[in-house]
Amino acid sequence: MKLSKLTPNAQGAFWTFLSAIFFVAMTVFVRQLGKNTSVPTMIFWRALAGLVASIPLVIGKPASIWKISRPLPFLFRVSTSAAAFFASFYAFANLPIAQAQSISFSRTLFITVLAVIFLGEKVAWRRWSAVFIGFVGVLLMSRAENSVFNLATISAIGAAALYALSIIMIKELTKDHDPATLVMYANIFTTLVGLPFFFLGGATPDMTLMIILLIMGFCGVGAQICYVKALSIGDASVMGIVDYSRLPMSALAGFIVFHETLDNITLLGAALVIGATIYIILREAKLAQNKPINE
Repeated sequence: MKLSKLTPNAQGAFWTFLSAIFFVAMTVFVRQLGKNTSVPTMIFWRALAGLVASIPLVIGKPASIWKISRPLPFLFRVSTSAAAFFASFYAFANLPIAQAQSISFSRTLFITVLAVIFLGEKVAWRRWSAVFIGFVGVLLMSRAENSVFNLATISAIGAAALYALSIIMIKELTKDHDPATLVMYANIFTTLVGLPFFFLGGATPDMTLMIILLIMGFCGVGAQICYVKALSIGDASVMGIVDYSRLPMSALAGFIVFHETLDNITLLGAALVIGATIYIILREAKLAQNKPINE
């Protein structure tokens, strides 16, 4: 059956599932490479791959594509995006893949909170309850193995919060900036920030390692491209739920490649985060339909 003959949501689910495969592949590379390769080095190659893949977005566009209307908010956006990159890569390099993946989904919880603070959105008690339950899940996953937070779990939570803040800034900046402008400058900034760390991180990677790093980078880019494609076809609420296929994929990859298993507390925490974020996604989809429902 041809993909074009499927319903829009079925097509979008296909691209979302493909995005999940690419993303999990990238995290496996990050986890494996993290044993002998510095996080900044991996980030540099991931950002460089993103920069190369973003070039077609600006080819043929007018020179105004490079114009920045609001420099300070723009700098804040690219800075938070770069910081989230560093934090998430450190988390995936040092936590079980499924645990890091589960914590990363908490960005939906942070987006809900930040949208109230920065965008003035109204959130009633049902979604606030879901946010609270979700953060309880994050706490359980973060403290599953130790009585105190460690740097990797703090990085995972920080990355989720920073990505959420970056998404809020994107919503604001797209009012007077082309999306291609945001993508290009984010990749340029992250590449430049990672460059000094790359040179100070030790010996230059040999050809084999460079190829592996580039494959890792393009897996990340492939995940982004496929997910954007999915969102352009299907409903965002449906794609958001299908995106949770990353979690069982991550658990399976972690078990097969690294012999990782998750304890019951971590699994409970993951279930709370996933349940809360799915509820928020579905609730926002209903609200977007402008139906008279009690939030």
